[in-house]
Amino acid sequence: MKKPISAFTDKSELTKLMANARRLGNEEIYNQAFRRRCELEGANIDDSLHSRFMEVLAAYEGLLAEKHGRAQAAGRTRQKMAKAGIEQCLIDWSLDSKESDAFALLSERGMLELTGEFVVTQFPDRFDDKVVAAAKARLEKYS
Repeated sequence: MKKPISAFTDKSELTKLMANARRLGNEEIYNQAFRRRCELEGANIDDSLHSRFMEVLAAYEGLLAEKHGRAQAAGRTRQKMAKAGIEQCLIDWSLDSKESDAFALLSERGMLELTGEFVVTQFPDRFDDKVVAAAKARLEKYS
């Protein structure tokens, strides 16, 4: 019996699975493994909002790595996270008149659930109504 992707706990195993899936042309398995690898980034963080943000960041950095052919940190996002905090990053992404590079890359791949705007809609009690409304509007525009 094959191990379900949701049972993987080792990011390197998931990376190998992703490479094999890509080589075999199985995008469904690739995307499941990609999402699981992102989930693991936030697995040991107690605050659910912060955990989800780390999943978003992992997804963005994963797509940057694919795009550039090497590991690529989301430097400006990490700087802003350190300086202003996770909540402020999410607020700014949601209220910005233009979608972030992360949103653009993730939406192109059909991974809206891995965007910061989606995270805002999951935790509406942590944000002002206008922030949640802006996040929902952007998601609706691209879904």
